[in-house]
Amino acid sequence: MYKLLIRPFLFLFDPERVHYFTFTMIKWTARIPGYQKWRRSQYVVEDKRLNRELFGLTFKNPVGIAAGFDKNALLLNELEDFGFGFVEIGTVTPRAQEGNPKKRLFRLKKDQGLINRMGFNNQGVDAIANRLKGKTTQLIIGGNIGKNTATPNEDSKPDFIENFTKLHPHVDYFVVN
Repeated sequence: MYKLLIRPFLFLFDPERVHYFTFTMIKWTARIPGYQKWRRSQYVVEDKRLNRELFGLTFKNPVGIAAGFDKNALLLNELEDFGFGFVEIGTVTPRAQEGNPKKRLFRLKKDQGLINRMGFNNQGVDAIANRLKGKTTQLIIGGNIGKNTATPNEDSKPDFIENFTKLHPHVDYFVVN
């Protein structure tokens, strides 16, 4: 059904709009009574053989979502329902920023892939840290941190320190971008 109907329909629209539409649909379906439980039954695999111990963390499985998908930590509970072993949020910057000019997400139909040139568009570390305070998931969360575009490279150290300090209580590991 996906390849026959849904995918051709979604490919009629700009990939970035489809990305955010997908967020809306994931959030909306999570509110349907019983749907979250059904989704977990379809995607979550509980098998100790998939566990991975790395850097003192135990991942339920080695499959995760890389930074760039959920930049603002909006879907952590929902992504856990899809069976991921971890989610990497970000790239997070000290101050909110728009990212690169649009059009910045491109489909490679022949290669069945995407090119992401969105940049570090995000709501800023304070908004994201506040959102993480209320997380209920047991999912391992990585914090991908970067400097603001307006910050010169030679002055970037305070940006990374601010991100690290504010996210440290809420994430399990860091990635420096």
